[in-house]
Amino acid sequence: MRRQPLQCPFCDNYLASPVDIRSRSLDLTGGICICGAVYVLDRTGHNLGEIYLDALTFACKGDFDRALSLTPEEYETEILDYDIHTNTTGRSGSRTGRTGKLLFAKLKTG
Repeated sequence: MRRQPLQCPFCDNYLASPVDIRSRSLDLTGGICICGAVYVLDRTGHNLGEIYLDALTFACKGDFDRALSLTPEEYETEILDYDIHTNTTGRSGSRTGRTGKLLFAKLKTG
């Protein structure tokens, strides 16, 4: 697997390392791209269900009820392997493993 600098899978913009984000409704590690996509880190690669919901809630600006009501036609997601030490990503094809995972979510418009 070839490692690449962290880039948004939707617009190819280079991204900063995920940071801790804490608010009343969210407690996660992630970030936001200028295209509107959000990304959330799963350090272990074993909690994808949890970060999936976190990413959708983050994309819905903390509105948990709206995130739960979204249908798959209303958003796009991508999962990338992530190395926190080098801020690089890759695609292994595996949903689990020893590497962290970044889940990207972007709401569709129109």
